[in-house]
Amino acid sequence: MKSKPKVFIVDDEPLLAEMLTDYLKEKNEGFIIESFSTGEACLKKLHEQPDAIVLDYYLNSKQTNAANGIDVLKEIKQKDKKIPVIMLSSQTSYVTASTTIRDGAVHYVIKGTQAFEEIYNVLKFNM
Repeated sequence: MKSKPKVFIVDDEPLLAEMLTDYLKEKNEGFIIESFSTGEACLKKLHEQPDAIVLDYYLNSKQTNAANGIDVLKEIKQKDKKIPVIMLSSQTSYVTASTTIRDGAVHYVIKGTQAFEEIYNVLKFNM
C-alpha cells in the first residue's frame, strides 16, 4: 500500500462518511480522504486521481435528482478503468452485488458491524 493513499468516500449520509474516515485514519494515519455527498461532486474531482473510491449504492436517497451509485460507478470506469471502486450498500441481494461487480466494482460490502474492517482490508489489497 502507498504511504499516503488518496481515498474518495461517496455517501449521502455524512455521519457514515465521517465514521468511515475516522476508522480508516485510525488504521492508517497516512490516508488522505475526501468525502462527497453526491456522485456528481466525486466525478468533478476524478482528475485528482484517487487510489480508490468507496461508493454508496443508494446515493440518491436524500437528493432524488442525484445520480445513483451504479450510474456513478459506470462513469468512473469510463473515465479510468484502473481506479478500484468498492461498492457499499445495505442491500443484501446477490443480484445487486453481482451487478456492481459486473459494472466494474472490485468488491461489494454490505453495511453492518464488519463493513469498515472489510473496506480497509479491500483497500489494502487493491492499493
